[in-house]
Amino acid sequence: MMTARTMALAGAACALLLAARPASAQADLALVMAVDVSSSVDDGRFSLQREGIASGLESQEILNAIAGGPHRTIELAIVEWSERQYVVVDWTVIHGRADLEAVLQALRTNPRPQVGFKTNVAGGMIEAIAMFDSAPLAADRRVIDVSGDGQQNEGNLTAEEARDAAVARDITINGLPITSGDEPEVDRWYGAHVIGGDGAFLIVANGHEAFSAAMRKKLTLEVAGATRRRQLARID
Repeated sequence: MMTARTMALAGAACALLLAARPASAQADLALVMAVDVSSSVDDGRFSLQREGIASGLESQEILNAIAGGPHRTIELAIVEWSERQYVVVDWTVIHGRADLEAVLQALRTNPRPQVGFKTNVAGGMIEAIAMFDSAPLAADRRVIDVSGDGQQNEGNLTAEEARDAAVARDITINGLPITSGDEPEVDRWYGAHVIGGDGAFLIVANGHEAFSAAMRKKLTLEVAGATRRRQLARID
């Protein structure tokens, strides 16, 4: 028969065991940014893209959006792609500004990867989908952010097939098409072939010079979870 003292000791032991177990970590958002670095993106445009992503991530709007989430946490990875793919930033858990330092350093100092010349949008998307298998935290939302200035012209898998594979895994794909250059109607192609899933949307940058503003707006919407239906916005 268990005495009162024994019951008290057992209760204390259970409490200690429960306290020792780590809480189940959660993120509001798991985001993979898949960025086009094919031959249409010259060195000047490449620099604008890298800096646009960095300045968007460190903006106060993004920090406020992270702080306003239920878990006050996101996790981020960045892939650059052309014919092949390169992971610029592996999964990084972000609670606030200090956690962004390594991400910003990589974006601003890592050399341009040698991943080919043609535009394999589907390849970039498939690489992004695979990244979620190694995400460190369970997330309320999973999003791929595809940016680029051209339609697919390489690869055995179509963008639609890659998009559908993502949607089947409950991953949303948003798009940031850049309408300057040889394909000024690339936004229509992204709308028809790239974006998909719950709340999918486009933010259109009219030229690489508008990329930074478009990226900041897009990241703010994604981190805050502000989209509930497909929409189209243009940043000139």
